[in-house]
Amino acid sequence: MMRSMTLMGALLFTPLALAEPQSLQWQWRSHDGQEHHIRFDATARDVATSHRDMQRLDAALNAPLETLFAQMGQKLQHTLTAINQSSPASAPKFSTLDEAFSRRDDTPESLQFWQAYHQYQSDAFYEMRIAPCVHPSNRNLPCVRPNYSQLFYGLKGALRPLARQFSQADMPRSVALVQEWLAAIPSSGEQMERFAPPLQALQRNLADSDERALLMAALVAELAPQYPLSIIYPDISVGSVSPAWLAISADSGLKGETVLINHQSHVLLTGSPLLVQQMMLGNIRLISEPLY
Repeated sequence: MMRSMTLMGALLFTPLALAEPQSLQWQWRSHDGQEHHIRFDATARDVATSHRDMQRLDAALNAPLETLFAQMGQKLQHTLTAINQSSPASAPKFSTLDEAFSRRDDTPESLQFWQAYHQYQSDAFYEMRIAPCVHPSNRNLPCVRPNYSQLFYGLKGALRPLARQFSQADMPRSVALVQEWLAAIPSSGEQMERFAPPLQALQRNLADSDERALLMAALVAELAPQYPLSIIYPDISVGSVSPAWLAISADSGLKGETVLINHQSHVLLTGSPLLVQQMMLGNIRLISEPLY
């Protein structure tokens, strides 16, 4: 598939305060003999934001409980102090956070604590760019994954200038050109505890399946915005789910392997159709997570 594609230049990430605009270029000859030259300039702000997102994700995927508590612990302690101070003298007081967690009843104090806990947890998930999931082996084990939709909306604006360079006379040809370009980016081993946002994937010239799916989603959303996109993955996945694929609604008319999930037809844009079919034949349930 690689038609003499050349990556010129590299993104080098510096400390956030020292982030500078960076430039990437690709040149290749496609199977129809046409020469293509793509250039992408990343602003210093986008470089810094992408690097910060990667740091947050790596921390959360490797140590979800510790990371969440680091985000929530101080707020919960302040909430506990405020509840103890404002509750009637006759009301039982919380001496520690452990006690507050172990006590879950209908008292106003317990209800206030758990209301605060759920709000802080939601805020922490958003800050860390992750979403909760159910561990397939044991539902009591911690399980988080990248929040693909949140990441998608946060990055697609930065990648819009790159996406527009793939625009052709018709939408199917535009998407096919993106697929051709993306296929030349080498695949890395699937990583459950790490996730590289698109800028990092482009800088490394390396991407695993969910990194590749999100990168393509940001580009296809600009070329075919009227058709819903979804990331599809098996329900046995944890962490940075692997494998994962990008799919577009079948009414787009694009050619490719079609899969039926939740009574909706999807056309795969990335990944191995054979692997998807093997999972379906093996009764492994596939989840379709809409990006928009």
